[in-house]
Amino acid sequence: MDRRILCYGDSNTWGCIPRWKDLGIPSDRYGEDIRWPARLARLLDCQVIEEGLGGRTTMYEMPGESWRNGLTYLDPCLRSHRPLDLVVLMLGTNDLQDCFRLTVERMGDGIRALVGTVQAVDFCGRERTAPPVLVVAPTLIKAGQGRTEVYGKYGCDRGGELSRHFAEVYRQAAEDLDCYFLDAALYAAPSDADGLHWMPESHIRFAGAAAEKIREIFGERA
Repeated sequence: MDRRILCYGDSNTWGCIPRWKDLGIPSDRYGEDIRWPARLARLLDCQVIEEGLGGRTTMYEMPGESWRNGLTYLDPCLRSHRPLDLVVLMLGTNDLQDCFRLTVERMGDGIRALVGTVQAVDFCGRERTAPPVLVVAPTLIKAGQGRTEVYGKYGCDRGGELSRHFAEVYRQAAEDLDCYFLDAALYAAPSDADGLHWMPESHIRFAGAAAEKIREIFGERA
């Protein structure tokens, strides 16, 4: 069977190349030899649908930027790409922008809503069932040495400290909702350039870890 995996995330799933300064133009993207979803496809020899979008949140939006809201697009995305054997969700970094004023207690609300959508669209998997979900805790946020203004968008140390709770919050959500879990921070790290986006080695390490986890998932469900 030709397995199909949906990777739904933000700029690190899209493959954004870190910049040391704001050039005032759209971001550049790593090639398929670097970005983790494309590498994952080769490692697993399956179809991987790359649904990464810079600035995407789990379920929050800024005025005039409804495209950021990951929850509103997920349902049609699932319907468009069915049948799916697995949905990988790695979102939440942009939820920590200071304008949303999240707390640790609310950090899991968005990922829980996304998982709920996957489980509610219960015909987008094989044999008209909901596909399994792999919840991925995003990597940390830190002060960059180049584009220092990025850290400010996240409330500086406030956002950095919140990001340290991703693993515990997302692991609990995955357990409660009967999902699989992976902590991206064990394999990938934000660059020194902007404190947010990954360097090539992080994409490579994370792709390997994700492939190992997904093989385990498919083995359990065989």
